[in-house]
Amino acid sequence: MVRRLIRLVQERIAVKLTLTLVGFVAIASLAAGLYLSQALDRFAAESLEARLVTGGRLLHDDVRALLRRPAGAAELGAFARRAAAPTESRVTIMALDGTVVADSEVAPEDLGRLENHAARPEMRAALAGQVGRDLRTSVSINAPLLYVALPVREAERVVGVVRLALPLSAVTSSYGRVHRVLLAGGLVALAVAFGIGIFVAGRVTRPVVEMQAIARQMSEGQFAVRAPVASMDELGSLGRALNVMVARLREQIETLRSERAKATAILDGMVEGVLAVDGHEVVLLMNERARAMFGVGPGRGEGKPFLEVIRNADLHEIFRSGRTAGGVFRHELRLRNPMDRTLRVTAVPLRLAGEDPGLVLVIDDVTELRRLEHVRTEFIANVSHELRTPLTAIRGYVETLLHTPPPDPQDSRQFLEIIDRHSDRLSRLTEDLLTLSDLESGKVHLSQQLLDAGNLIQRVLEVFWDQAARKKIKLTQEVAPGLPKLAGDLDRLQQLFINLVDNAIKYTPLEGVVSLTVTQTAVHNGGAPHIEIAVRDTGPGIPEKDLPRITERFYRVDKARSRDQGGTGLGLAIVKHIVQAHKGELSIESVLKKGTTVRVRLPAAPANTAK
Repeated sequence: MVRRLIRLVQERIAVKLTLTLVGFVAIASLAAGLYLSQALDRFAAESLEARLVTGGRLLHDDVRALLRRPAGAAELGAFARRAAAPTESRVTIMALDGTVVADSEVAPEDLGRLENHAARPEMRAALAGQVGRDLRTSVSINAPLLYVALPVREAERVVGVVRLALPLSAVTSSYGRVHRVLLAGGLVALAVAFGIGIFVAGRVTRPVVEMQAIARQMSEGQFAVRAPVASMDELGSLGRALNVMVARLREQIETLRSERAKATAILDGMVEGVLAVDGHEVVLLMNERARAMFGVGPGRGEGKPFLEVIRNADLHEIFRSGRTAGGVFRHELRLRNPMDRTLRVTAVPLRLAGEDPGLVLVIDDVTELRRLEHVRTEFIANVSHELRTPLTAIRGYVETLLHTPPPDPQDSRQFLEIIDRHSDRLSRLTEDLLTLSDLESGKVHLSQQLLDAGNLIQRVLEVFWDQAARKKIKLTQEVAPGLPKLAGDLDRLQQLFINLVDNAIKYTPLEGVVSLTVTQTAVHNGGAPHIEIAVRDTGPGIPEKDLPRITERFYRVDKARSRDQGGTGLGLAIVKHIVQAHKGELSIESVLKKGTTVRVRLPAAPANTAK
């Protein structure tokens, strides 16, 4: 209970104000009571002293007369008792040496037991010719008495002392009621102060409590609230200042949000991954590209340890090396998961005020670049190899004909035929390289014509009748009726299918079959119709592991046999690019020792165009 009260006082300003006001009133009432009590005591003592002085002066002449003539103790005692009766005071007559000669409350025969009063304060003052006064507890009656002693004079000489004494209760007996009235008044004042305190505290603290609630809402992000500003006093000024602060704070927050959104949009729009790590190895920032590279989901990056977010030993080693280097540090790493990639990491120091330096890692995905560099290197090597073989043969036979011509003209003719065959191979290789270069660079302009797929296939097959007959290969075609027209470049499409049929005849053994089938298909989800032209052969087939690379330049499944057949290794690469230029699809299916099927799907011309 006490703890709850203490907590209430600590947490509620209204309680503090009320208790403060009540405390002030209580202290003021207590001070006033103490002052009044002391003032009453002084007044009582002064009134009683004046009363006793007056009584003593009335007795002066009678006491002087008794002391002038010898009087017995009994006579003096009787006088003292008579003098004390009207005032109810204690009357004592003392000689100059302090001996008590008469006392209204002591029998004459007992006066000898009383002590000498010469050392009493009031006695000393009276003997000095002044009115003596002293307030003390009487030994004989055990009560506080006010003693007033007056000198008894004979002319200018003091001949004795008369002392009167009365208890303070004779005057203060009525003060109890006064004290009760003062106590009741103090309690009423405290009650009134308590009520006024509650009222004033409520009026003063209500705006403060409202501002506290508004400040709490602001801390929770609700910046649309406003503090009350009804009054023109300090609380009203505080409310207006709070509203201005909220408006400016909201503007600053909106500005920060806008800047953060811009920075986030810029970072997320970057091709490079960006990863910022502080000096405590805690991730400060990751853009979307970096998340995608390392397979980190949203909400799993910022604010977490670097080792926990990215589990890649090579990147951790780059991080440590970058911190040691102290400058720009670059390194490449191979990432296996979630995809096989080659990444180039640039580490730049990140210096934050009051913290150990961290790092900003800029990560470039150079997988395609490295693949292209490999393709370029491989292409140069392949072209060099393909050119070197016929050039070596041509040069050898030409040198033989120039320096040591054979005596038999038939041998010379054979040499020239070999030179002619290799020259033709060089010519075809050069033409294919130029064609492929034009197709890849987009320099080839396709002339859009409406073509009949059946007629296109018939023209292609006419080129190979003799070649197929020499190998006893059966050429067949099957064209579905009612096919729509094709929109494409006649020369390029003829080149495409000539390459396919040429490959099929080259690799099909004697008495094999090469067939062409033309059908209409529709793409998924109800798209536009396509014309599918399939070229099938009964050759040796292509191993499954080679199928993904079969359309690459100079890629050969059986290199020795391909060169014997006179191929350049660029035919299927040209086919792929021609299909792509016509926005078509190319697929290759093959079964070892059973044959290969190449399917080319080309979009059909729209119906209104075909008409």
